[in-house]
Amino acid sequence: MRIIIKSTLKLLFRNLGFWFFLIATPLLSSLILKTEQTNLSSYEVAGAEGAAKITELDAIDGKVAYYGGKGRYVIKVYDASGSELSEYLLNKLTESGAFLICRAKTPDMTEEALMEAVRTDGEKDKMGAVLRLGRNFDSEAETGTIKDGLKVFIMSDDARKDVLFNELKMILGQIRSASASAGDGDIIAVLKEMNRAIPEKSVEILAGKDSLNLTNEQVDQRTLIGYALAIMTLGFVFAGIFIAHTAINEQKDMVLTRIRLTNLTEARYFAAKFLSGAIVSVMLTAVMSAGLFLIPSEKLGMARPTFLMMIFFLGLIFSSLSLLLGILLGNVMSANIAAFTLWSLSSMLAGLYFPLDATNNTVKAISYLMPQKWFLDITERLMTGDNKGYIILVCVTAAFMVIILSLGSVGIKFRNNE
Repeated sequence: MRIIIKSTLKLLFRNLGFWFFLIATPLLSSLILKTEQTNLSSYEVAGAEGAAKITELDAIDGKVAYYGGKGRYVIKVYDASGSELSEYLLNKLTESGAFLICRAKTPDMTEEALMEAVRTDGEKDKMGAVLRLGRNFDSEAETGTIKDGLKVFIMSDDARKDVLFNELKMILGQIRSASASAGDGDIIAVLKEMNRAIPEKSVEILAGKDSLNLTNEQVDQRTLIGYALAIMTLGFVFAGIFIAHTAINEQKDMVLTRIRLTNLTEARYFAAKFLSGAIVSVMLTAVMSAGLFLIPSEKLGMARPTFLMMIFFLGLIFSSLSLLLGILLGNVMSANIAAFTLWSLSSMLAGLYFPLDATNNTVKAISYLMPQKWFLDITERLMTGDNKGYIILVCVTAAFMVIILSLGSVGIKFRNNE
């Protein structure tokens, strides 16, 4: 077996394609992880703390579609008031649990700029409604004569717009009553006193309750890791295929027949090829570890050794799977096509490129047949400090290896009998 492993590795080292995947894929994955990008995936509204709050936009043209809503009615707010009363209004909408408020502070926004922004939002963004809080919002809210202080633009056919109107009427009614009670006093103090008499409300999100709560930064990290896993999968898949090429050529050149004459069983021969795949996985992981020195550990969301262990286990699965496909197909060209198909379909169905939350249950069920989907879920657990991620990592790797080797032994015996 040791001689077979050595000869396999020597043949690999003479292959320029192998060197390309050995060096290029880990370095490209490291560059992806080093990228400084935000809003790479739909954000969760409630972070690790679970407290809903107003989302502040950095610019007027900030996109609210990035923030998802997690079932809430998304409202974009152009706030020219910036007063305590406007803050009270938006906080009350947020506390209701039905709305996601994304605010852009626009103290100098003109009427023409407002209409242009609303038109752009309708064409290039996705939301339920747009609110405009004018500079005279306080005076109009206190008297109950709303004209220019508050404008509502409905941007979708969502029936929850009626809930929004009812909520606004209730809040504005509270402000008017507080103004009448306060006289020349502090309206905010009166509003706080009125709210103490209202029973406390706890908002609990049932949609996606079984999923982990990640902060916006962790969502970005998870998305980048997904891209990196896709690139590394490509390297591992073709590393296994290059090993399969050696086995295919050895069968054609009658090398396998001469090996059988030495009383080496086919099981030990193919075991040597699988061990060669494990060694190549170690080499790819080692190159990846060199690239990780360019990346701060906080960018990964987990410790470097943990991330490298996850990469190695992923490589073990895919190098073995592609090696098995190549040996069963018995043709170099067919093996290459199968390798590319395996990489592209598995990465897409695992959700490495885009989230699968909005897909149907059939696609979601298929995604759990892909190893990368499990590794992405493990990444989320490790980011949130859930130590069960380590147990799942070992169990998932062992399960896939047992399936691959079991199917492989049956497939190879069936093919040899033919």
